Amino acid sequence: MSCWATAIYVSETDTRLLGLFGGSFDPVHVGHLRLAIEAKEYLGLEELRLLPVTQSNLRQPPRCDAAQRVAMLREATQGMPGLVVDTSEIDRAGVSYTVDTLNDFRARYPRRPLVFILGMDAFAQLPKWHQWQKILALTHLLVVTRPDQAPLPAGEEMRELLDRVRVDDARQLVGTPAGSIAILTIPPLPISSSDIRARIRQRRDIRFLVPDTVREIIEKNGLYQ
Repeated sequence: MSCWATAIYVSETDTRLLGLFGGSFDPVHVGHLRLAIEAKEYLGLEELRLLPVTQSNLRQPPRCDAAQRVAMLREATQGMPGLVVDTSEIDRAGVSYTVDTLNDFRARYPRRPLVFILGMDAFAQLPKWHQWQKILALTHLLVVTRPDQAPLPAGEEMRELLDRVRVDDARQLVGTPAGSIAILTIPPLPISSSDIRARIRQRRDIRFLVPDTVREIIEKNGLYQ
């Protein structure tokens, strides 16, 4: 028997999906931004909130403090309509549990459809997340993958979950506030924040890996040295 919570919802007049995309953004790079744009277009979002974490319970603390990461993220998203930097997790302080963030958004938007965006690698690790069984009662999920990744995560529980709640058309996410999973395959762009930090320590050039405005902040403040 599945341990996932089940919820029944009633549709409302406002059926606009609100996208949520969390991460350390330490630093934000073009891979993050390309994923955000691809997800926004695929889902037809008017607004996608970028949520920098204070501290993940599954990763080492960010190298840069919250204010520096937010500043880079705001610079990176200048002139990108619909991408909004949201400091909800940082304002809450402490460990950034996704379920707490989703509870906050659900309190603000009791019936509006929410969609939380994450990569296939993160989705495969979902059973390690705090109170992970509650997440689909609060939001839809958009799992972003690449053509070179395995199409489905290992593990019987996760495959069974996808079999039950996966939808093939993003428009199906609009009818209810939460409870479904869609999968989006995007072109591979193998860039990581950890690799960028390593390049900076090695005094290598990071142009075209991060936006120029982000590179300028990093160089001006001597970040990641």
